[in-house]
Amino acid sequence: MFKGIHRLYILFLLFLALFAIVAIGVRGADYYLTPMAERPFHPDYEILKPTGTLSHGYGIIGSLMIVGGVILYSSRKRIRAFSGIGKLQYVLEFHIFLCLTGPILVLYHTTFKFGGLVSVSFWSMMSVVASGLVGRYVYVQIPRGIHGNELSVAELNREREKIRELLEMNYRIPAEVVHRIDRLALPAKSPAGMSLFEAMRFLLLDSVYQRRSLRGLLRKLPVPAKLARSLHRVALQRLLLTRRIAFLEQFRRIFHYWHVIHLPFSIVMFVILFVHVGVAIALGYRWIF
Repeated sequence: MFKGIHRLYILFLLFLALFAIVAIGVRGADYYLTPMAERPFHPDYEILKPTGTLSHGYGIIGSLMIVGGVILYSSRKRIRAFSGIGKLQYVLEFHIFLCLTGPILVLYHTTFKFGGLVSVSFWSMMSVVASGLVGRYVYVQIPRGIHGNELSVAELNREREKIRELLEMNYRIPAEVVHRIDRLALPAKSPAGMSLFEAMRFLLLDSVYQRRSLRGLLRKLPVPAKLARSLHRVALQRLLLTRRIAFLEQFRRIFHYWHVIHLPFSIVMFVILFVHVGVAIALGYRWIF
């Protein structure tokens, strides 16, 4: 997928998610803001209560989006027969779209009223969403090839060497400046000796300082204005790649612990979801069929 098309793909998914969230919120705002004790007297009560036509539909569609998103990504990642279908990154992005928008539709289904088993399911779902966002961040920090496979340290160093040659030959950047870019990417303490908390703090907080320092460093160079933007892009690639190589084992370790946290919440969420659906069907609740 070309870079421009990929950007449009992301923007389209974002637009769909925001449109659905805002449209539903605006449509039912008056009902959702009505106190619980007064809702049965609201004119939209019959369609926006959890078993109402609209809210029930939100719950069904949201649940199907969550289940579909998990099945789609898990199948593409783990079943060999599906390994050639699309780039794993794009499937992951669609999985994220489904599994972020789906829970919000489920939230509208509950009409923001939680209790008993539903509250356990809801907070498990929110934990899955939150940990999923963290997992997405860690996932993109582990460099991957065009097919989504993890790159080896040797492959990463070869790519890093290509960027160095590009900086020195195309932009006439002195070797000392390239070395300073590398120093910006690395913490004072060896990544191997950092705790998970220290590593995450450096990656999340110090990265802002790194980017600002990189811009300040590049402004001092006698580079034509028309090349400044492309130089910054290439230098940033060098900085990020240097940092990712240094923290590669940390990223893998964090990703392992992320799975340990993410999976149990997912299992609890799905078990309660299926129990909830089963009980609703057993009690005779139907939607439009």
